[in-house]
Amino acid sequence: MKKLRNRIIIAAVLIIAIISLASSLYTVREGEFAYITQFGAIKRTETAPGLKLKIPFVEDVNRLTSRQMIYNVNPSEVLTADKKAMIVDSYSIWRIKDVTTFIRTVGNINEMQKRIDASTYSVIKNMMGSLMQSEIITDGEGGRNTLNQQITDQVAANLVGYGVDVMTVEIKRYDLPSDNTAAVFDRMISERAQMAESFKAEGEYEAAKIRNETDKDIGILLGEARAQAHKLQGEGEEEYMRILKELYQDEAKADFYLFVRELDALKETLQGDKTIILGSDSPLVKILNNEQ
Repeated sequence: MKKLRNRIIIAAVLIIAIISLASSLYTVREGEFAYITQFGAIKRTETAPGLKLKIPFVEDVNRLTSRQMIYNVNPSEVLTADKKAMIVDSYSIWRIKDVTTFIRTVGNINEMQKRIDASTYSVIKNMMGSLMQSEIITDGEGGRNTLNQQITDQVAANLVGYGVDVMTVEIKRYDLPSDNTAAVFDRMISERAQMAESFKAEGEYEAAKIRNETDKDIGILLGEARAQAHKLQGEGEEEYMRILKELYQDEAKADFYLFVRELDALKETLQGDKTIILGSDSPLVKILNNEQ
């Protein structure tokens, strides 16, 4: 009976020892933090993965993710500098950086998301309030990236005291309240029409300028061409007179020249069906009668 009692005691001790050993071991996995509490107070944190030890039945193991988390911020309505309402839809990427500070200030992820929501809304409200609606709508990709970076920097600075690291806050899209959409579209169409008219007027001005310059160049070229033509005509007449002068200085050449001119005149005169009355002393009659 005594031996049986001893065996039972030994078995109980072994069971308690196994349970105590099992309760003193825990594992930290990749992508998580473990923080050890004793009677609700944080005693230490473990960030490196592996097998760890704790005081059984006294210390409790709690876990938090160390991975980046995406939080879709609730869409919020804000006013621009020109008092126009816009609905901003955004998201945030963040992670826990200091477990002790995080647990002591917010305690859990859901509460932290509320703080992110409130801080993001406040920052976006202030920034959008300094911009005109037209600037926001027509801003390019570069301007959007700059605005996102400014929002990220301010939100990260506001939340650094909670032991978190806000990596980015991105605006997914801008929406207009339903009662403002038509008015905004009409204004955008009007602005685009004004821009088109401005571009058209500039184009017509440039076209008129080019035409005027071209007409001016053509006038100069025509003037130069006429001057050159008059010059060549004058030189030709001068050469013609010089040749005539030489002809009239030589009697034989002068007679031959007059003879050719009379033949040309006769040829022109006899063209067509006509009757010519000439006097007997006409040079043409002498030519026809072979008197010369």
